[in-house]
Amino acid sequence: MKTEPELLENSGYTLLDRLDHKELVPFVQQYLFRRSFWPLFYLLFTLGSFVALAFHFFNAFFTNPEFEMRDALTKATLGFASAFLLIPLHEYIHAIAYRTCGAREVSYDADLKKLVFMAIAHRFVASSREFRFVAMAPFAFISLAAIAALPFLPGNYTFSALALVFTHAAFCGGDFAMLSYLDFHKGKAVVTWDDKVNKVTWFYGKPAV
Repeated sequence: MKTEPELLENSGYTLLDRLDHKELVPFVQQYLFRRSFWPLFYLLFTLGSFVALAFHFFNAFFTNPEFEMRDALTKATLGFASAFLLIPLHEYIHAIAYRTCGAREVSYDADLKKLVFMAIAHRFVASSREFRFVAMAPFAFISLAAIAALPFLPGNYTFSALALVFTHAAFCGGDFAMLSYLDFHKGKAVVTWDDKVNKVTWFYGKPAV
């Protein structure tokens, strides 16, 4: 969105929320468990991917006489661990999405104690449509890539891919909380921008046309 943060109020926008990055966890908890489309999608996809992993285990155990449980568990653990290793890629995809939308300055921040990671587009005003694209990009890319790879993986590496899909989806709670926030204000045209210096994200809105 081609505008400056200082011009938003002159364009009819009013302040909706100020999100201190230190308070991100309570924000996620507030909006991730609301009764709306994106929290429900997040819950169903995460549970569905876990069920798919569990079903794959039981199916292999009962139908494959050569099935090795220890190796399957090792490969699944590899998938769980890979989700942690892909955190930098996840944030980098956010950054690519921001830059695709026009952001010039993108940086990263993290709170390791709370396992919070974020890509920050300093002073870039993102529209609701742009912010949805940024929020969904890592989830969509990594999930689809892992699922698409399933038919080509040898042996028990399918457990790795399914475990990765489940764990990475679970890690995307913050992104889906942001989507839920936009749904909560669906009667408004919402824009958002980051202040990396003060570690704050601002949300503004005006009546939708």
